[in-house]
Amino acid sequence: MDRKGPKMSRNKNTDDSGVDVMPSSITELQPIIEEFINKLKTIESEIELLKQDKQELVDEYSSKIDMKTLKNAMRVAAIKEKVERKETFESFCEILDRI
Repeated sequence: MDRKGPKMSRNKNTDDSGVDVMPSSITELQPIIEEFINKLKTIESEIELLKQDKQELVDEYSSKIDMKTLKNAMRVAAIKEKVERKETFESFCEILDRI
């Protein structure tokens, strides 16, 4: 595919990418890509802010509770929530605790 020319060589989906019609010229495609990149950057920035907020929350409570143990307990709770056969799971856990 020649990437130097002003036109895209394809405007129909031929690779199962889910795109039915894509603009055929760089002039039409550029604003779409710019919009996508701007929205993506905004989301990534918000994610960074949320990570900072999360760390501040952990820092705030780390002097009040054992955060490492709480995080482990939260992981266990998340796993238990996903288990379909809870009685069997609990039996397995009880056996593993005894070993």
